[in-house]
Amino acid sequence: MRYTFQDSTALPLQRDFIQDLNDFIGTAKKVIPLENSAIELSEDESEEVTSLEARILGLDKFSKDVQAYVDELSRDARDKEILECRNAIMDACIMTSTRELKNLNQKLEFIRNDSESGLYDIEKEILATLNPLFRSGIYGATNRYHVLMKEGLLRGTMTAIFSGMEYTSDLTYAHDTLTVKEAYGDLSLPAWTKSGLIHKENRVKMVDVSDYLVSSVNYDGIDHINATFETKKKDQQFQVSCSDGNCQVMFGDTDITSDETLVRSLKMGNIEGLMSELRKYVELFIRSQTLTQIMLDGRDAVRNNEVFDCLKLIAQQYGEIIRESTERGYVKNEITIKVESSDGTRTEKYITKQEAFDRLSEIGSEGLELASILGLD
Repeated sequence: MRYTFQDSTALPLQRDFIQDLNDFIGTAKKVIPLENSAIELSEDESEEVTSLEARILGLDKFSKDVQAYVDELSRDARDKEILECRNAIMDACIMTSTRELKNLNQKLEFIRNDSESGLYDIEKEILATLNPLFRSGIYGATNRYHVLMKEGLLRGTMTAIFSGMEYTSDLTYAHDTLTVKEAYGDLSLPAWTKSGLIHKENRVKMVDVSDYLVSSVNYDGIDHINATFETKKKDQQFQVSCSDGNCQVMFGDTDITSDETLVRSLKMGNIEGLMSELRKYVELFIRSQTLTQIMLDGRDAVRNNEVFDCLKLIAQQYGEIIRESTERGYVKNEITIKVESSDGTRTEKYITKQEAFDRLSEIGSEGLELASILGLD
């Protein structure tokens, strides 16, 4: 597929922008009410907690004041009757205040736990609602990948950074385990060995590493990548690190690339090919992607009710494309793109500005603010 504006200028990102815009609006309509409910729950909890904490402090102070007052009145008393009355008052005050303080603290703990449970459920729902939008990729984000063989299964995380926002997703891959051969093909590495019947001499031999498993991959999403490969028994491994067109290859404790003899037997083109395929694999062969956290300026955006601020950042990116679409389009109140299939078939997709505005306005003030950022008003 090839995506262009109406005047056939290629879109800055080759994506179906109309679908992305519809998905963005749909997500906003679901997630903003969820965040508002979290805000309301937090405010209700804060009011109840503040009230209970004031009652606890008040009761504790009252109990101490009563005891201090009675103690002061009876300081010089010697009569048995007065002392018994003093003790009865003190005991009753301590017993009652202790009982009521316990009840109030239990109620306080219940409110906090109940609120935390409710917020946790809302936060999970917010992340699940945002997952499709973030899974498709935020325009302009830089993705970093960390893949690890854990408990015999290949699993990963993707961390994406965009304009002060950072979000993390858990990944599963098309293969539970991945060998060098499956990722790239046959591969052998040079290594030193001793041979000879009488006099043992160091010689170079080629070791087939095609069946080694990928045990870890770190890829910055731009250029740098390093990976570790090991046998099923985990008794042998090799590592490759590539950056700026240069690769280092370690076989066990031996740096092949710094050994003048071994490096002559190393087919660097195969190493570069392997790492190129690994880059593609960690980016494209994702079976599932689950959003786990969104950070905004170093703070948990979901926990701190800043998801709307994240949506505004995304809307700014979309707004730039909408403005360019309007400038390059023939109908000024429409956002239009052209889609060219591999067989040469061309179609147009569009959404009117009014339709997009109306859908967002249903959310309320937040929707109107997003519409303004998108340039729909």
